[in-house]
Order: sequence, then structure tokens, then C-alpha cells
Amino acid sequence: MIGADALVAASADTSGFTTLIGGFGLVAIALLVIAQIVLFVAALFSVVRSENYGSGGKALWALACFAFPLLGPILWFAVGKNSSM
Repeated sequence: MIGADALVAASADTSGFTTLIGGFGLVAIALLVIAQIVLFVAALFSVVRSENYGSGGKALWALACFAFPLLGPILWFAVGKNSSM
């Protein structure tokens, strides 16, 4: 049976987690989140301004961006932007 002192010591040992999240890790996560938001917003503006698609195609691409916030914008810029339907 594990004693209460061992449980307290185990729960207090978060040095690996704080090292990962603290400092560079937190900044890296914040930069990735900001980059993803910028990509998402840029994709939505690009979808709306696209002359290659009608309103139905634009709605589907916008829906794809909302349904898949990371993959949708990447697919839009890789495949959809230069395609015409």
C-alpha cells in the first residue's frame, strides 16, 4: 500500500511538465495557435473573394474550413483556390 507521503511527493513532482510548458514550450504553443487562427481567417476571406466558385461552392469550402479548422484551410490553399467548379 502506498503511503500518503509517497502520494504527496509523486503529485508534487511536476518538473517535467513545467519544463515542457514553461518558457519556450508556452511561446511555441502560442505561436502555433496564432498561426492557425491567421490561416483560418485568411482561408475564409480567400473563399469569400474567390471568383472560381459560385455561392454553393463557397459555402461548401467555408463549411469545410469550419468543420476542419486546420485541414480545411490547408486544403483550400493547396487544392481549392486554383480549382474551378
